[in-house]
Amino acid sequence: MMKLKNIWSSSQSLLVIFDFKDNDQLSNFRKALDKMLNSSQVNRLVIVVNLPKEVDKATLPPHFLIYYNSPNDYTFFGKMKDMQLETELNKNYDLLIYFDQPNDKIMDQLKKAHINKKVIVNSQDAFFDLSLTSAFEKPDEMLNFVTSTLEKINLYD
Repeated sequence: MMKLKNIWSSSQSLLVIFDFKDNDQLSNFRKALDKMLNSSQVNRLVIVVNLPKEVDKATLPPHFLIYYNSPNDYTFFGKMKDMQLETELNKNYDLLIYFDQPNDKIMDQLKKAHINKKVIVNSQDAFFDLSLTSAFEKPDEMLNFVTSTLEKINLYD
């Protein structure tokens, strides 16, 4: 019997975006993503954490996979100042998982990116291929919900 590929198992490169709420949530998200990655086929992950204007990214723990995206990181005309993040966003991704409400500035960047499948969680936006609603609050439960849902969706290329 031929095994159908699903969205999750066929994703080698993953872009995850979520809004910063507090240090605990950030830490829990990071741990959950690490755990999720260890048991997946993803070999390239980029995490973008949208910060509110008042949070100084210098106070947050550095992590080689995480880019902190602040409203202060854009010029008056909406151009991204973080060249490294801009370079990452210009790469191709198999899958984007976006948690929370889309942020206009980063959405402008994402619209230029090449992403095969775009999933938004707990929000709606026409840019995304799929919208999921998770009843879970904790990052690990939310990520498990998303990956198990994506495992149920077959890809027909």
